[in-house]
Amino acid sequence: MKIFLTGVSGFVGRNLAEQLIKNGHSVTAGVRSTSEVSLIPAECRQVVVNLESIHDISPHLEGMDAVYHVAGAVKARSGEDFDRINGGLTASLAAAVRIQCPEALFVLTSSQAAAGPDGAGPLSSYGRSKILAEQVVTGLKRFIIVRSPAALGPDDKETESFYLWARRGITVTLGGNDVKFCVISISDLASFMAELVNHPAAEGQILQPSHPEMVTWKGIHKAMEKTTGKKILRIPVPAFLVYAAGFLAETAATLTGSRSLLDREKAKDITSSKWLCKQTEVERITGWKPKLSLDETIQRAIQPPRK
Repeated sequence: MKIFLTGVSGFVGRNLAEQLIKNGHSVTAGVRSTSEVSLIPAECRQVVVNLESIHDISPHLEGMDAVYHVAGAVKARSGEDFDRINGGLTASLAAAVRIQCPEALFVLTSSQAAAGPDGAGPLSSYGRSKILAEQVVTGLKRFIIVRSPAALGPDDKETESFYLWARRGITVTLGGNDVKFCVISISDLASFMAELVNHPAAEGQILQPSHPEMVTWKGIHKAMEKTTGKKILRIPVPAFLVYAAGFLAETAATLTGSRSLLDREKAKDITSSKWLCKQTEVERITGWKPKLSLDETIQRAIQPPRK
């Protein structure tokens, strides 16, 4: 198939691009003029686009069989910025799809944060902006929404320092012992998403692929010790200190005009014990199961980054 892909310079996007190419598809990567393109697969055809401009995007979508929208923001200065990037860019791309390839399948990479810890709705501005993106996509003729949990794997800039310190024998865990969350290997996520073009039953669905069981920090810690073959000192950070760190990071970002991955809203998400695993629903609809165990996922994720 001919596939248009955004976000290919990011962690999920480049892994998805590799899998789509491996599956025999022709991939056109829509990148910004400022994107870091060194890790983008050479087989991708790269086009520089302004995703805020319908007219700039449209010419590149002609004849596409599927559009994968992975680009987005995981940190922003305000809720309005999250809405503009995650909701607004999706709206522009969806409008261009209606013009140039209305029969194409639109696959949106959303987040479990859109559902919220207990499935009752998002707790964060980030999650709410993903809901906006989802609402835009549901107006298209063919769509699939993938609410990804935390994707683990090598060469992820956001978790690089966490694994670096684990290799050195120290790790920090956030919240209490009752904190449970969903994870997925980046290779499993990319494989799942790439296969969606072959699953008509998935169209119109919101899917949340993941490791089949909820994961705890203790489980992550044990898997890292097993992988490294040595004891790792685990430093637990209680929930109230996570909230305090979120407040300080948020304040510092406001004063400096920067963007922080951690704030008070994010602290609520990462210390919750109420996240829901919905892999059984994914399996029922698509028949797909993750291939990697938690130990195998951590073994790959903890590898030193590629030079």
